[in-house]
Amino acid sequence: MKLWQKIFLSSLLLIIAVVNIVSIMLLGNSHRLLIEREQSHAVNEHEYFTTAFINTVTYEKLAKNSLTLKVSEIGKAAESTVNSVSRTVNSAIYYSTYASAALKMPNNLNKQIHEELLDNIDLSCNEYTILTLESENKHFMTVGSAAQLDGELYYIVTATDITEIFNLRKRQSDFVREISIISSAVISLILLVITITLLKPLNRLNIYTKAIAGGQYNIRILKKGSREFCELADNMNIMADAVQSHALHLEKIAESRQTFIANLAHEMKTPLTSILGFGDLLRIKKKVTDSERIEYAAVIVEETKRLRSLSEKLMELVVLGGTEIEKKPVDLPKLIGDAETALTPLLTKRNISLITDTEKITIEADEELFKSLLYNIIENAVKASPDNSEIILKAKRNKDKAVISVADHGIGMTKEETERVFEPFYMADKSRSRKAGGAGLGLALCAEIAKLHNSVLKIDSSLGKGTTVYIEMHEVKSK
Repeated sequence: MKLWQKIFLSSLLLIIAVVNIVSIMLLGNSHRLLIEREQSHAVNEHEYFTTAFINTVTYEKLAKNSLTLKVSEIGKAAESTVNSVSRTVNSAIYYSTYASAALKMPNNLNKQIHEELLDNIDLSCNEYTILTLESENKHFMTVGSAAQLDGELYYIVTATDITEIFNLRKRQSDFVREISIISSAVISLILLVITITLLKPLNRLNIYTKAIAGGQYNIRILKKGSREFCELADNMNIMADAVQSHALHLEKIAESRQTFIANLAHEMKTPLTSILGFGDLLRIKKKVTDSERIEYAAVIVEETKRLRSLSEKLMELVVLGGTEIEKKPVDLPKLIGDAETALTPLLTKRNISLITDTEKITIEADEELFKSLLYNIIENAVKASPDNSEIILKAKRNKDKAVISVADHGIGMTKEETERVFEPFYMADKSRSRKAGGAGLGLALCAEIAKLHNSVLKIDSSLGKGTTVYIEMHEVKSK
């Protein structure tokens, strides 16, 4: 069963139940008030009849100048009272033996009075016994009391016809039933329209959700309906944004991996082709001069070194992706000095000067990894610089941070190139980088190492003017 059907049926049943309960309570209360009114009227009639009977007996005593009357004489007085007084009510007077002294009652009602009323009459003569009895499809309000006359006990009973009250209740019940059926039909129609109208935004949300689940991540839900539906639409749109962003991120990762593999294959193919070609020349050429052998061997050695460097950097890049490093306090000037010593052959070969300006700073780092970070940045600066130039390396404090900068006066890069320079295999000047033995992995490796050290790597470059690489990281406070 659908949600709108559940809401419609449950609301309809609740409304019908409430209407019926309220109607029954109102009818019951109205009927009770009418019965109470008739009880008061029946008691007044009974009192009037009882007083008339006692007055008749008293009158007979005075007429006969006697203090008492015989039972038969009281019976005649009772019959006279019943015949003269009982115009609007049925009445009866019984002896203590339940025998009728005077009777003006329907036979069936008289039988019920004997069975249900007389035994329950209060003999103290202080209270009235009231019962509602049904006889021949009629209802009577019967009032009974006891009277002591000349040592004899008499039961006085009056009965008022209240059939109209019960007929009125039946007519009201039938009317309420008819109104309930009609109103239920009208309410059900109105409720159906309201339910469908109110839940229409939910159906729209369902359609949009199915579309988003089907891969249409660019769809956004229109905010219509109540505040709750608008809030839900907002949340659904936020979810769609997150899903779309995640999907685009995954697509970008897949694309970058495909590019990575393609570039890797290309980078591996070039040195392998050179090694294979020159090795094949050495194998098939019958006469190889010393100069040719040295030339071929030099190419094979250089390309092998390039392959080794490429494989080492690839391994580092892959391993660093899921590595937790162990950091400890490291003296930054010493670390820079070690990197400078390691790069001296490269700097000397190009006649490039490395000018350092460092303050006494201690950082938390993995010494070997951070040394690799500095080595790659300085090596990239050397590759980008012309011969007989200089590279400036500074390490300064900036509040609670240590800022390391490596500046060259080389070819520089455009803004677009600086945004992509940390991508694996990306090279701003491919021909120059390959000629210098690069594969476009150095800065990608630097970015991973910086990330593991919770530091920030920035590049400021201008085409033809040079490049400055900044490393910002927290300094270890001396205790």
